[in-house]
Amino acid sequence: MRFWCHQPTHPQQSGERPGQGRDDRPAGPCRPANGQALAEVALVMEPVRRPSGKVVNGVELDLPVSLQAAAGIVDPATFTGTWIASSLRQTRQGPGGLQLSGLTAPGARDPQIMLAGFLVLGGCTFAFGAALREARSQHATGGAGPGPALVQGAGLLTVAAGLLRRDHMLLNAPGEPGASWHSNAHDAISGLVYVNMVAAQLALAWRFGRDPAWRHWRPWLLASAAATGVILIAYATDVTGPAAAILQRAAVTLPQAAVAAIAARLMWRAGRAGREATASG
Repeated sequence: MRFWCHQPTHPQQSGERPGQGRDDRPAGPCRPANGQALAEVALVMEPVRRPSGKVVNGVELDLPVSLQAAAGIVDPATFTGTWIASSLRQTRQGPGGLQLSGLTAPGARDPQIMLAGFLVLGGCTFAFGAALREARSQHATGGAGPGPALVQGAGLLTVAAGLLRRDHMLLNAPGEPGASWHSNAHDAISGLVYVNMVAAQLALAWRFGRDPAWRHWRPWLLASAAATGVILIAYATDVTGPAAAILQRAAVTLPQAAVAAIAARLMWRAGRAGREATASG
């Protein structure tokens, strides 16, 4: 809150006695003089706030943005917990027994567990992409780059993959009828998600390399993208093999760990910037 007050503009008239329509107390910086009404005092009250677009240390000081960044930590934790719980619910199946899409099939036990994991992962990934776009576009020269858009696209595709469930728990279900349209759509969308996971990490690595505050993250993101790509290639060579489910989980977990690390740093920087803003005024 700030105050601006006019200085006295009417000197005391000769013969004017104290107490007649005037205030004889000394006029100060915020003290009306000569009995002037408060209307003649320029009082400007500005609430302490963090306006949209104000950036301190490259971080948008906005609570919704901080909450969206936290979604980048919630989504991998929730998704990992749901596929572990859902895998253990299947008969004679360990945590790496069935592929993730099979855990949402009608024949799985409690498929709603894994379905909830897909929906939470997709929604939180989209929210995190929005927070990343806001933070990067406000600070970095040249905008946020394609990385946040790819992250948000991965979130939407994940929701679609969860809603368009596979017909069977196994990819090669012998004796079962042909796949339905939504099962085929699930497979196609899943392929797009896998490509997106690698592309998003590469785009973020390229963008972070142009920002001194994030430049040291570039080699880690490049390594994560390369490892994700190698694991996905190994998975695609034998999607029905005994190691397919484990490879799939590893390929999904790596980019989720990168998202969680970036989200944690965004929240840390936002907290530090908020403390500095509070201390400065």
